[in-house]
Amino acid sequence: MSPRTVRRVAGGVGRRFPLRPFRLLFPYGLSRSLFRVWLRAIRSQPDERKAMRELLEVYADAYYAMDRGAIDYDGGVHVKHRLTRYHDFFVENVEPGERILDIGCGKGELAFDVAERAGATVVAIDRARWALDFARANFSHQRVTYVESDALAYRDAAPFDAAILSNVLEHVGPRVELLRSLRRETRVERLLIRVPAIDRDWVVPLREELGLDHFSDPEHEVEYTPDLLGAELAQAGWTMGEPRLSWGEIWVVATPASSL
Repeated sequence: MSPRTVRRVAGGVGRRFPLRPFRLLFPYGLSRSLFRVWLRAIRSQPDERKAMRELLEVYADAYYAMDRGAIDYDGGVHVKHRLTRYHDFFVENVEPGERILDIGCGKGELAFDVAERAGATVVAIDRARWALDFARANFSHQRVTYVESDALAYRDAAPFDAAILSNVLEHVGPRVELLRSLRRETRVERLLIRVPAIDRDWVVPLREELGLDHFSDPEHEVEYTPDLLGAELAQAGWTMGEPRLSWGEIWVVATPASSL
């Protein structure tokens, strides 16, 4: 069973059967002590490769739980929005009055900020109806329009000054097709991109060496180096600006190349 399937099953169980009452069966102090003993037991087995694989699997499970907890902690919005301040990159690269396409807008946190802080008009699209429902309920704005649509299928009669792709490209299979479509069909003047860096941590190549999924999200199609991102952009007719490396991510502005 894949990690993605395991997580979906576990999440479904948690939604159907509230786990909060069971906390009394797992007192934190005792559970943590037993957990640490268990980790040492894993390490002590003679097959070091097997031990390392199992430790990395537990690490991934704990990180996933922490990631979900980080959303609960800030009332439905992941704390990374607040702590890493990555919204600033997008706000700083948008001018007042510009028309912006936010692709894969999710729950609307960034679309709202770009409209509110940069003074732009934003069309924010996503395929996930539940995310758009959250956005409309929590991040509505007079200059933001939320649209349920696939990025490749979306068309608009008016051009856009910029398109935001914030942690989106890595989820897309036909990335070059999407990037080319944004220039030819949607008539976007520049791209504001944020993607995960593949060399963000030493754990990444170790997981790959041990035959484990090594992307930060099992739903990712790719994770990037600046060279790989630049190559995909060039293939689609874009020129990548100077990449900014921050928080294990690559942030970059891309403009149309002289010719396709």
